[in-house]
Amino acid sequence: MPTAIARKLPATALTLALGGLLAACGGGGGGSGPTIDPAQLKGRWVTAAGVTPATTAVVVPDANGAANAWLLAQDASRLVKLVVRSDSSANGKSYALGQGNATGQAVTGQVNAALAASPKTIAFTGLSTGTLTQSDTLATPAIQAEVQGNWSATLGGNAQTVQWSLTTTGSMTGTSTTGCTYAGSVAALASTAAYGVSFNESCADGSKTTFNGVGTLNVAKNGLTVVVASADETRGAVLFLAK
Repeated sequence: MPTAIARKLPATALTLALGGLLAACGGGGGGSGPTIDPAQLKGRWVTAAGVTPATTAVVVPDANGAANAWLLAQDASRLVKLVVRSDSSANGKSYALGQGNATGQAVTGQVNAALAASPKTIAFTGLSTGTLTQSDTLATPAIQAEVQGNWSATLGGNAQTVQWSLTTTGSMTGTSTTGCTYAGSVAALASTAAYGVSFNESCADGSKTTFNGVGTLNVAKNGLTVVVASADETRGAVLFLAK
């Protein structure tokens, strides 16, 4: 039987610039707060040293005036995807990555942003991440050519290997050792140091899943970390790809 990305997820340490952790499946609060411009939240945000769970978040504006916040535990145990709106409300799904077949759990809350502070900080009610400090504005545009080439990732305690091939235009095809195939794109986002990721996964057991998310490169440009959720948001996944 193939092991789809949507069903078997990694629980290894990460070297990426994305991350966040939700302590419980449910979130708190969620009423309207101060008006904000979600685009001003763009960037990478990290918890202070010694804060548990250690958290990094990547926030990327969307085309609808909101922003998508991706939070991943640095031990890769949990992924959270939130949509942040101009009334400071945030809602989305939490995914327990270490649990086979764990489905996304709804979370709601509110973002509290101190954008006039130096450094800037944000915090999410309902999440146990504490206050996150901006470590990178992600203002430098991603370069499409830097993701061109062949990438691979090992999932599920070395039980599955995924291989992707990216062209100069960002078109992606791939396979896994469990009989799944991939087709989609990894495209540089405008004015943002991140890539939009979209692909279809088709597996030998007949399952088909569409995923969407974001990817970031490490400083050496030889590590590409991808966080995605399925189109219906029932599944979340993380890929730590290396050249």
